[in-house]
Amino acid sequence: MDLSCPECGKADRVASVPGVVADGTSFHLGRASMPKDRAVVDLPAASLLGTRKHPMTRTQLAVWLSFPARHEVPRARHQGYVLLGFAALAHVVLALTLAMSDRTNVLIDLLGPFCATGVFWWFGLMFVMGAHGARKRDQAEAPAREQALQVWQELYYCSRDNVAFEPGVGVAFHPSETREYIFGFRYGRRRRP
Repeated sequence: MDLSCPECGKADRVASVPGVVADGTSFHLGRASMPKDRAVVDLPAASLLGTRKHPMTRTQLAVWLSFPARHEVPRARHQGYVLLGFAALAHVVLALTLAMSDRTNVLIDLLGPFCATGVFWWFGLMFVMGAHGARKRDQAEAPAREQALQVWQELYYCSRDNVAFEPGVGVAFHPSETREYIFGFRYGRRRRP
């Protein structure tokens, strides 16, 4: 297989894109637990590692060339359930407190706790619904992501010309266009005469 760059025609400064991404990324796992089953083999995202306790840094080139992360962030769904649980507990306590008071009003007893816990209900529902929608998008995009991953693993980067390319295709593109290329731009380019 010819690994020479389509721009300069040389192969001395050519490296695989996954290798360039790994070289330009540093992260400290610490005590973070990695997900056991991942649909896409990629470097862990900052949201999975925890941005404060386990910092992860990437160069701009590594960001451009990296395989796009999935939409779903499991932490958001879990935070939503925690917020909903806290809202339900606070709502029950407030409702019982209001119901045991000397002056009871059914409307105040029912709607009063929502005024105090409404923010927690709102954010909890938003996190859970957002995570559910993201999971549905990930499931719908799964076949396209598998094909895109195969294309991404075959890409190479030439540091002399600052271009990425796929050997044998003859099309070079800027690293910032990696996502468009792996998700179908390549096929549109091949069909053109």
